[in-house]
Order: sequence, then structure tokens, then C-alpha cells
Amino acid sequence: MKKILVTLLLVISSVAMAHDGFRHNYGYRGACCYNGGWIGPAIVGGVIGYELSRPPVYTTPPVIYTQPSIIVEQQSVVQQPPIGYHWQEMIDPLTNQRKIVLVPN
Repeated sequence: MKKILVTLLLVISSVAMAHDGFRHNYGYRGACCYNGGWIGPAIVGGVIGYELSRPPVYTTPPVIYTQPSIIVEQQSVVQQPPIGYHWQEMIDPLTNQRKIVLVPN
């Protein structure tokens, strides 16, 4: 955006300086005699110099704090299955979790 602004201001200031001094065939009026012939380019140059001398503005990104997730693992005590049964790991279709269940032999 600054490059476009600087280019536009340079074009405008070059057009302001390209004025040849003739006005409606009333004769020659040079830059020294024409009131305000230097004011426009001085203002444009001052604005360009001010914009170029300003330091860039940096914003720091916001800091996001998250709480660590707590994982609790339950340790089960493996028991001996009753006679005629054995332990088997299966997937519960309702919760889609692995569970250890007692299955007949």
C-alpha cells in the first residue's frame, strides 16, 4: 500500500513541477513570480519524507494458554476366569471402545 501511495505522490508532484509557467496566453509567469509555485511540491515531498521515515508497526500475536489434558489410566487386576470361561478383548459397538470381557470356552 505504501508503494502505491509513494508512486501516486511522485506522479502528482512531477505533474505539479511540469507546469511551464504559461497561463491562458497572459504571458510568462515563472516559478519565482507565481504565488505558491513551490508549496505543492514541498507539501508532497514532506508527506513522502514523513511516510518513509516512520518505523514499521509490528503487532505481537495474542498468547493463547491451554490447560494440559489429564489422562487417567485405570489399571485392572487380572483375575483367573472361572472354569469354562476365558478373558477376551472385544470392541463394544455402542461406544467403539476395546473392552476385556468374559467369554465361554
